[in-house]
Parts: sequence; C-alpha cells; structure tokens
Amino acid sequence: MNGSTSTPVLQAEDLSLFLRTHQGGHLKIVDGVTFTIGKGDFYAVVGESGSGKTVLGRSIMRLFPPSMLRMEGKLSLNGVDLVSAPSSQVQTMRGRVVSMIFQEPMTSLNPLMTVERQIAEALAVAGGGSRRECSERVLDLLASVQFADPKSVRSMYPHELSGGMRQRAMIAMALANNPALLIADEPTTALDVTIQQEIMQLLLRLRDQHALSILFISHDLSLVRRYADRIGVLYGGVLMESGPADQLIDHPTHPYSRALVDCIPRRREGGRRQAGIEGQVPGVANWFEGCRFAPRCPRVQDDCRRGEIPLRTTKTAQAARCLYPQ
Repeated sequence: MNGSTSTPVLQAEDLSLFLRTHQGGHLKIVDGVTFTIGKGDFYAVVGESGSGKTVLGRSIMRLFPPSMLRMEGKLSLNGVDLVSAPSSQVQTMRGRVVSMIFQEPMTSLNPLMTVERQIAEALAVAGGGSRRECSERVLDLLASVQFADPKSVRSMYPHELSGGMRQRAMIAMALANNPALLIADEPTTALDVTIQQEIMQLLLRLRDQHALSILFISHDLSLVRRYADRIGVLYGGVLMESGPADQLIDHPTHPYSRALVDCIPRRREGGRRQAGIEGQVPGVANWFEGCRFAPRCPRVQDDCRRGEIPLRTTKTAQAARCLYPQ
C-alpha cells in the first residue's frame, strides 16, 4: 500500500525530540523528521545503533515521563495531536490505537503470569467482555499468530516458550484490541534467521488481514527490503533518505544509504569482501553543523560541513538530504 494515497494513520512533520539530561537540560535525539504512514502501510525506519530509532518509537507511544520528553514540530496519530495531547488521552490510546512490540519479549512479559492471563489483561483495557468471551478471544489471538495448539500455549509461562513463541505471544497481546498502528522495535534481532522470516511473514499476513499499519524499526536493511512498502534511513537523528523500498534499495542516492545497501550480503559483487562503514554514528552531545555523515562519507566536499543540508527530491517519491546525491 502507499501512504501517499491513503488516510494518514501516523504523520510526523519536522518532528524533533528532546530528552532531559541529568544536569536538567535537554538533548536533541531526533532532528526535524518528516514521514507519513497510511492505513495498511509497512514503513521501515533503518539505521545504525545510536541513530534515534528507538527514541522515535517510544516517543510515539509517549512511554517517556512527560518531564523527560520534549517534542517540537507535528506528530499526529489518527488525527490526534500527540505533541499537545495530555498524558491521560495518550494512555487511553495505547493498546486501542497504537501498540508496540520490542526486541526481547522477556522484558515485557511477566514471568509469573500465564500467557492467557497476560493477554486477558490487555483485553481488559478495552472492557474485555465476559470471562468466556475473553477466553475465546485469547484462543483466537493465539491462533492468529500461528500457534498450532493455542489451548496448550495459553496455560504456559514465558519461560516455557521459545524465543519465537514469546515474540508471537507479544504480537497477540499487542493486537488484542485491534490497534490501527503497530510499532515493532527490532522484534527479530534476538532470533535465528529462520524464525526471523517466520515473524516477518506473520506481520505481513496480519497487516494484510487487518489493514494494520506498521512502523518497523531495524538496523538491518537486508531484513526489511522484502517486506516494507517505504523505507526511511535515519542517521544521527536525521532522516537522510526516504522512498519506496524497492526504489531506495535499487537506486540509493545518499552515500549512507548506498553504504547500507552495499552491506547487504546479496549485493556484494564478484565474491569481494565488504569493508563495511568505517567510523561510528556521532553521539548526540557531539552533533555538528552540516551533514552528520560527512566524517564517514567518501563523497564529502567542504560545503557538506557548513550549515543545514536540505531534504531534496532525487527521484519520483524519493528524497535525500545530500548536496551531492548519487
């Protein structure tokens, strides 16, 4: 699906996010990000660790205390302005309008509660219904995430489940109240390759069945290339490039996007060994004027280090924050 033609479920416009420091000030973690996710869209935000991806996802959920997070710009979820909305209003939207799954479900699942009880608590957010209705709904949810024996799984505790099973249980909890948007923060990183693909296929099937919008956060471009409709490449808190997934991967125009694409194993040519990307993402306390990728960029020029770099259209529906796009 294409977010440009569907009604926006999530819309960010020149969004900047600041987190409070121990000294009482605020550090900018995400800087002027703009993107739109329509109904049924699968939008992937990709970048190295330290790029601001997780802060972006958690800020959409408003998981940080109000005193810790400051938001500037525009961010709306189903038409609700999340920048100005009171915490009480956002709390009512969690689970009902937006849900989130994380990299390691053991940090989110209660080890002392069965799978059924934990899903039932999620259902209780929206009323839950009678005990029998709730029990039937739990079985339906477990079946929807491809458990072969939902009745057996519902009585299990998290430690009795494999990593892939725990992640599927988390997905069932997240979808309990039919949210419009699912935020998936590195949900397959701790899983082996085969289980990774199973989880990705499951998310894609659920997206298609329920017109679910997905914001998928990952450091692995090779993982999302088969599933995302659109990709945003985040680096140093800045959206360096965005566009349709196939187009961005086949024709990356920002040098950082090109470097990420070159790291995809299947993109290596002639058996040559990929050197990777030298250097590291600049820490938020060390941000500087100009392109934040400049110290690592093979195409850098003097003017890349001076002033803000605008986001420019490079191809149809594709844009890059680069003075010398490829």
